Amino acid sequence: MKPFSFMLFLCLVLASSASSAQFLFFDPVPLDNLDGNYRTIAACAYDHLARRQTGISRADQQGVVRLSGVVSLFERWELSLVSDEGGRQTRLDWSAGAYPSEHVLSTVRACAA
Repeated sequence: MKPFSFMLFLCLVLASSASSAQFLFFDPVPLDNLDGNYRTIAACAYDHLARRQTGISRADQQGVVRLSGVVSLFERWELSLVSDEGGRQTRLDWSAGAYPSEHVLSTVRACAA
């Protein structure tokens, strides 16, 4: 495939799906501040979500845990649980993809309660 054709194809694919373009050009959006340690909340949320949904993944980094899941063949959501206030608080960010369902958000919030 010629480079021009490939670039045209790539632009058409990205333009056809807004959520796929968000993986490349998207700043995290803070959704909530939760009481509790980010690792504890992420472990609880992952355990509860993985029981009911397939395609849930978890990635641990220093100070951040990313939870992601599949919405459809071309759409994913991703939430970041970020350590805040020395580990006493957790900032919940929508970090990529489609907006997560209310079930996902309420599960994460319930784990902080």
